[in-house]
Amino acid sequence: MRGLSAACLLVLSFAAARAQSVQGIEITEYGIYTTESAASSAAPGTASGKIEQVSNIKLLQATATVPARVGVEFGFRYKIVGQSTAAPPAQTGTTILGIQLGSQPAAPPVATVNLKYITRIPKPGMRNPETGNVTLTNIFYQEHKVGEELYRLYRLTERWEVVPGTWTLEIWEGDRKLSSQDFLLKK
Repeated sequence: MRGLSAACLLVLSFAAARAQSVQGIEITEYGIYTTESAASSAAPGTASGKIEQVSNIKLLQATATVPARVGVEFGFRYKIVGQSTAAPPAQTGTTILGIQLGSQPAAPPVATVNLKYITRIPKPGMRNPETGNVTLTNIFYQEHKVGEELYRLYRLTERWEVVPGTWTLEIWEGDRKLSSQDFLLKK
């Protein structure tokens, strides 16, 4: 029984050692963008029920004031700032609980951080005509690596999404807000 407890503690310590430490989000640019759609995936916490992966991303104008019309895409480019606290690779010939590890040093584990993306929409919110649902907050999750440079964008694809007012794009790790950027959508 003591051996099993030791094995569980060892596994938990390796899992904790592979965790990433996110210090924050560094926004490097923001404004109006142009992109090409690459694919979409299900995102039940959003008004449309999906998110799009995009490519060929270009900043058109650095601004926090955005025209409220279909086809406009706004957001920011950011970098996940922090350190990987991945455990060092096991040494050749090392044994853990009597199991011989390989003769080649193991590659360091690739750890990820699960981020929550929130879009706050001004009142009265977006009313999806297909479902009748009114949305004031879109939420979806994605995993990324510390150090990655990414984009957080929103494209107004449907007429019912065009809601003038202050929109806020946020990125969270657990219950900790890492970044927030406001955009004023004006007709």
